[in-house]
Amino acid sequence: MDTPSRRRAPDQTRAEIIDKALEVAAELGATGFTLDAVAARTRVSKGALLHHFPSKTALLEGMIDHLGAMHVESVLAEAARDPEPYGRNARAYLRVTVNEPVTLQDVSIGRVVLAAFALDPSLVLRWKAWMDRIKIDDPNDPVGADDALMLRLIADGLWMSDLFGLHQVSDEQRKALLSLLTPGHTITANEP
Repeated sequence: MDTPSRRRAPDQTRAEIIDKALEVAAELGATGFTLDAVAARTRVSKGALLHHFPSKTALLEGMIDHLGAMHVESVLAEAARDPEPYGRNARAYLRVTVNEPVTLQDVSIGRVVLAAFALDPSLVLRWKAWMDRIKIDDPNDPVGADDALMLRLIADGLWMSDLFGLHQVSDEQRKALLSLLTPGHTITANEP
């Protein structure tokens, strides 16, 4: 007789495993993130987990793909609301990061991902491939390209600060930072 996990579609099983892996990463951090811990949270055996993700690296790749797709979707949705096409994805990247302070869950997951990046540089390339999807519409002129890079670096710096508690940035400060970076410049202007 088939078990419920065998009757489910493989994509559903993979999605459940990734969701549970993110839970484990959020709750247990980098040192507690193991295949055994993830398998214990799922409705599948460790053997089934290994069928879908044959190694810890494969599971981390799945998590990075999931997180990358979610981030790209958020940035592109924000960019679609921007009436000015010039530099909209870079502005959206900044707005998504600045407007959404990280939660404790985000911090733990981010730390696990960063630890994975340190241990396996190929995972950085995987994340970069996701981020390259939102750079496609970046300005080609030197000033616009530099400004787009600047906005992403500021956003990434804020994310890293949030991740490690380097600076306490209040909601008001986030709004002020966003307003400081958006007025009066072609690429950073809120209004065309």
